[in-house]
Amino acid sequence: MRYLPIELDVQGREALVIGASAEVVPKVERLLAAGARVVVVAPGEVDPAIEAMAAEGRIDLERREPLADDASGKAIVFVATTEDGRAAPFHARGLAEGGLVCTLDRPELSTFVNPAVARAAGLTMTFATGGTSPGAVRRIREDLEALFGDPRFARFLEGLADLRARLPRGERAVRMAEAVEGFAVEAKLRFPAWVERGEVP
Repeated sequence: MRYLPIELDVQGREALVIGASAEVVPKVERLLAAGARVVVVAPGEVDPAIEAMAAEGRIDLERREPLADDASGKAIVFVATTEDGRAAPFHARGLAEGGLVCTLDRPELSTFVNPAVARAAGLTMTFATGGTSPGAVRRIREDLEALFGDPRFARFLEGLADLRARLPRGERAVRMAEAVEGFAVEAKLRFPAWVERGEVP
């Protein structure tokens, strides 16, 4: 395993996004949800969703060419694929200074890869292929969100949270283990025909 999975605390910290195309919108939304202060530097076209976030004061949008110094003091940097020609200085700076830089879909220009995230009923799941296939990861994320979107799962987690809050520390381990007995995840994998034939697409 080349990459170390972590969860990064960005609450109240600045994050830099280079480019404002539609592909960065989910990244910006995730940064905002995590409490980051987001600065978007956009030398080209700006997606309407980014425009709206800037108009609402949720992000700072700077319409200009990015500079490597823009990364100074930033907890994390994302570079849009449409701006990958501008990624090299940010990647070099990240390598030299130990900074977190991700050029979307370009692991060779990144100091980390951003895993896909599936969220449902308070459950957060992250997974990645090390940059091998963002498309496959997207399908997995969509299927898992549908699976765990079952309203019974939300009630299950709420019940566990309520139980845990009521139990004294010494009793939690045994009672919580008992409460999850009978819960299981059942799934089946399906593949394209070329996989079943043992071919390469």
